[in-house]
Amino acid sequence: MKMKVAYGFACIAGAHAVLATNSTAASQAGIVVPNVYIVEFANDNVSPNTFYASLLGEGVDLQHRMDLSFRFFKGVSFQVKASGSSFGPNDSDIITQIKGRAEVASIWPVRSSKLQMPRTQSPSVPASREAQHLKRQNQAEDTFSPHVITQIDKLHNEGLTGKGVQVAIIDSGVDYTHPALGGCFGEGCLVSKGYDFVGDNFRLGINEPEPDDDPMDDCFGHGTHVAGTVAAQLEKTKYGFSGGAPGVQIAAYRIWNCISTTTDEIQLAAFGRAVEDGADIISYSNGFQIGWAGHVLAVVASRIAKSGIQFAISEGNDGGLGMFYSSSPATGFDVIGVGAVSNTKFPILVPTGSYSTANSTSTNFSILVGEPSFASDVNLPVWSAVDSNNACNPLPNGTDLSETIVLLQFLDARATRCYPQDQSTNIAAAGGRYMLYYDGSGSNRTMRDDPIVWAEGIEGVARVAPYVAEQWLSSLARNSTVTVNIPATNNATIHLEELENNETGGFLANSLTSWGPSWELGVKPNLVTPGENILSTYLTSGGSYRVMTGTSMSAPLLASAFALLKEARGSLDPLRLRHIMTTTSKPIAWHDGTKVHPDILAPVPQQGSGIIQTWNAVHSTAELSVDNIAWNDTDHFVGNRTFSILNTGSKDAVFELSHRKAVTMYTLQETFGNALRVSSFPNLIVEDWADIHLSSREVSVPAGQSVEVTVGCTPPASVNVTLLPVYSGYISVSDTSSNITLVLPYLGVAGSMRSTPVTMPSLVYLARYNSPIDAGTNYTIVRPDPANPPAPDTGNEGSQPNVYMELLIGSALVHIDVFRGKEELGSLAGSPQVYLPRGASRIFFNGLLANGTVLEEGSYSLRVKALRIFGDEDKEEDWDIVKTVEFGFKYAS
Repeated sequence: MKMKVAYGFACIAGAHAVLATNSTAASQAGIVVPNVYIVEFANDNVSPNTFYASLLGEGVDLQHRMDLSFRFFKGVSFQVKASGSSFGPNDSDIITQIKGRAEVASIWPVRSSKLQMPRTQSPSVPASREAQHLKRQNQAEDTFSPHVITQIDKLHNEGLTGKGVQVAIIDSGVDYTHPALGGCFGEGCLVSKGYDFVGDNFRLGINEPEPDDDPMDDCFGHGTHVAGTVAAQLEKTKYGFSGGAPGVQIAAYRIWNCISTTTDEIQLAAFGRAVEDGADIISYSNGFQIGWAGHVLAVVASRIAKSGIQFAISEGNDGGLGMFYSSSPATGFDVIGVGAVSNTKFPILVPTGSYSTANSTSTNFSILVGEPSFASDVNLPVWSAVDSNNACNPLPNGTDLSETIVLLQFLDARATRCYPQDQSTNIAAAGGRYMLYYDGSGSNRTMRDDPIVWAEGIEGVARVAPYVAEQWLSSLARNSTVTVNIPATNNATIHLEELENNETGGFLANSLTSWGPSWELGVKPNLVTPGENILSTYLTSGGSYRVMTGTSMSAPLLASAFALLKEARGSLDPLRLRHIMTTTSKPIAWHDGTKVHPDILAPVPQQGSGIIQTWNAVHSTAELSVDNIAWNDTDHFVGNRTFSILNTGSKDAVFELSHRKAVTMYTLQETFGNALRVSSFPNLIVEDWADIHLSSREVSVPAGQSVEVTVGCTPPASVNVTLLPVYSGYISVSDTSSNITLVLPYLGVAGSMRSTPVTMPSLVYLARYNSPIDAGTNYTIVRPDPANPPAPDTGNEGSQPNVYMELLIGSALVHIDVFRGKEELGSLAGSPQVYLPRGASRIFFNGLLANGTVLEEGSYSLRVKALRIFGDEDKEEDWDIVKTVEFGFKYAS
């Protein structure tokens, strides 16, 4: 059959996921685009034409999509056309057929992804209103809290700006018209290079990308926020902050369209363009929550990083989902996966109100406007509902609130059974029209949550900071009237107030950073930077500034720190720079989501080596030869490792070595009947730790020389190995002549990954909604068209055959095979799946095999085979196999 090759990006019809998700966890794995693949060629002698010609000989009908050849990768992406393609009798799926070809090194299904916008605190008034600020950063001293936490402020005070360094930002583009981002694009501008890979109108499955040379971000804002974190210009920002490295040059690569959709191949092309354009550092805030280092983006990003280009990648924002949930490509072996620590400040961009008492002049305060907003100016005295049970019950007869504004606490409805709807209804019944909430616990963090009430009669609701409410309550207790003025929302002026983060400031954002390690047991995340409540630039059409939360905000801060380190250290080996940045970080105490435990450190799979300390990285005269130790699991455990301490100073140095333990946690938990389930944060803690043995507790290192240290490990013994306990800690190396302490994080699993089942019969079954079906259930389905196959992830869960699968741990390879009686017919359309995360998913039976064969009506069953971690594909015992009951189907007439 004649091969069809269209050079360019071909539009895909019906681009849907192969595996539908029933959980937030699985949905983060990305959406597999049917019959679209990335292939890496085995050697330089293979070209797209020769590769396609070889497939032509097999009768495969395909369409070229993208040429993906650059310094660290040579290959293509293409779509296999099911209609007319010919497969041999043993070629049950496309991946198996192509993977075995001599000219192919690797093959991956293409995934599409949709960026989840980080939590955003945006101005609650129109962008056209000119913003004011309460205070500016001192021009001579950097006081911006993310910089203070990471010691970037100290380097700014020494004059370091990242001059001469090029930072590539692969994201949604950059609004370079923003004054703080240079106001222009091209040579001589802050944003000097870039490319748009998608265009505004690209819709996967509907139309093609419209690439051009202009990386303007005018509809999303994520990349613009990232760019401000890297390089915002102090003198041009309204709120007096700068980027971490304002002296760098930015190269911007737009991979997201206006609805934040992209594909693996587009992202891979952006990696290549950034490399070819001369990037020194790449900042990339995106990923699939799959936990594998074998995904194509992780593989290529790791190669780029190993070559000497620092690659800072966000770790992911699913910290509440437990262990082994790192984002790929942050899982790459040589990249730096960046987690998030809470900002010590809590900046808010909100309207300004004012209040006065009988004995005071007018004082401004911040208002977080909710719904309904204030249609007109309000100038009324405050009435406190705090002593009236916060209006949780009907107020006494005769209470008249018509000419007041009511102050009350926002309560924990689960604990009190008092809901905002109850409070607002009771206030409205007493004639009240306006409500001001505050957090009675004193936490400032609720100032990011817009209050919403729907009671008839309520005309405006907002939040105020706890300290403001306390001042009012104090005045009211002295029988002093407090009169509040709130401007109409449409006429309000935004200002910046920096509240104290009095709840988690400086500690790990526990429900934010996705936990490691990777399924290959690599140490992830590698380190953390501030990522919660970060003020930066935003679209000029959207107010120009936003406060955002996510590890997306952490990665660019690390990129800017690397720019400062590179400027200071010059041409030092990039691998050494990475080791220096990582080992000079500062581990943080364990915060269990409720309180801090200062006697033990947070686990390595939550924080890596800790918060970066950039001044220490620049000025340390000691280096470690490695930046982490992975002890692996019990099957691959090696109990002794060696590292060296290099003294780059001009004087001999003495180093004291010690061990600091971190929390040990279980990955899995036992439920009813000893069934295994994935554990979520906070995972069950084990009161046992590794025993670390050091060859010496004190080491003298002559100037300019290095000394080796051997470290041994005995994993914790009082643990349930079935639940995969992950242990971790830190080896501290303190320079007695300075205040700088280096840290070497380690982790391991006190159990066997290979012996742990990926799934089990109770977790895999043909389902009607979420319940198993009876054997012999019959269905009527629509006959599939191989030329336009139905998406295996969509269908009616109640009336269409579908197999529900829950994976306890990840699997690098899952087959779903079709049987008629005892005869194996081949793989179901959409099978096999590669590099799957743990979690629940669902695949629909549409009467179609992976090789395009339309099945006859009749009775069938399915078999799910999941390869265990570190398993051998050729060994039957390394697969978890579940076969479903039989079902019957016929095609609709």
